[in-house]
Amino acid sequence: MSDERAPDLGIASGVSLELLAAIVDHVAVPVFVKDRDHRFVLVNRALSAVSGYGAREMLGRTDFDFFPAAESEQYRAGDVWVFTHGERLVVEERLTDASGAHRIIETTKVPLRDASGEVSHVVGIVQDVTALRRADEALRDTNDALERRVRERTDALESAQTELMRRERLAVVGQLAGAIAHQIRNPLGSIKNAAYLLKLSLAPDPDGDVVQSLAVIHDEVRRANQIITDLLEYARIGPASLSEVSLAYIVEQSLGGLTLPAAVVTRCDVPDDALVVADAEQLQAAVFNLLRGSVEAMSEGGELTLAARRVGRWWELTLADTGPGLPDEVRDQLRDPLATQSRRVALGLHLMTGRALVENQGGSFEVLSGEGRGTRFTVRVPAAGR
Repeated sequence: MSDERAPDLGIASGVSLELLAAIVDHVAVPVFVKDRDHRFVLVNRALSAVSGYGAREMLGRTDFDFFPAAESEQYRAGDVWVFTHGERLVVEERLTDASGAHRIIETTKVPLRDASGEVSHVVGIVQDVTALRRADEALRDTNDALERRVRERTDALESAQTELMRRERLAVVGQLAGAIAHQIRNPLGSIKNAAYLLKLSLAPDPDGDVVQSLAVIHDEVRRANQIITDLLEYARIGPASLSEVSLAYIVEQSLGGLTLPAAVVTRCDVPDDALVVADAEQLQAAVFNLLRGSVEAMSEGGELTLAARRVGRWWELTLADTGPGLPDEVRDQLRDPLATQSRRVALGLHLMTGRALVENQGGSFEVLSGEGRGTRFTVRVPAAGR
């Protein structure tokens, strides 16, 4: 460095300005000095390396000649503060170098006073903290990712625990239902027989109200028996025995087991080459239960449509009806029959069984329904030969 770069900084006599400037120039830390007009009067090699601008190029000029306006405004504000308050300032700033690369710098600015004690210059010492901040950011990202993974694992564990508790409850209910089914069905059978005998005793001129009451007894006994059967089937779903199965055959067998009202029109479009990997017995039971729900919903007539299509590694079977749609409480509680004691939910046990059977063999189940809008069940099972 030459004397051109050694300003009058109020240095004690006897100290060579050239020597002092040379020392500063060889300091590894970027250093600059600005006068009260915010012009650079000293710039060392390290600062030139960081900024990308040569020392001689910067001398006598301001930040606005080199750096973006927003950055220069921030630099100027810090300088003004030091000139005004005469105190040390540490500030983190953004620096865009001559190549357009962005850096993060931490600048320590200190006042330099003249012989009269006034602040005549600002001395800046710059530390490039870009790598440090990027490391901090990477660490934060890693911590955030770790927290997300912990939350996901925690949620998964909670979900698994909830599912395990649900299955345990169902197992208990299944055992209990199996143990008392006979005892319950015996009195139900006696009630049904008694109602039948009462009906016979009313001949030949039975009272209409009495006949209707006996019919209600008969229907409710049948309904109670069906609920017991549905709950037992739901609670006793065993492991799936997977094999290659024709989806068209499953649909055909399921439809064959139904008693369709004359007013229900059935449309079926399931390709013969629709082969899936499933437990044939369980899948047929699942489809039958879903079809049963649709048929029961259309007791006064409607249209039942079955269609299958290949979607990636799945075969997707859609069962749609034009019935009144599922009540909200049935749709919301399809996964857990024990969540409520609603009578309507109890009547949806066969739908829950259908869903559980599908999911038991690696498939998925969706339902789209609303009261007055019909119901569409979508069953996805793994395709064979994937």
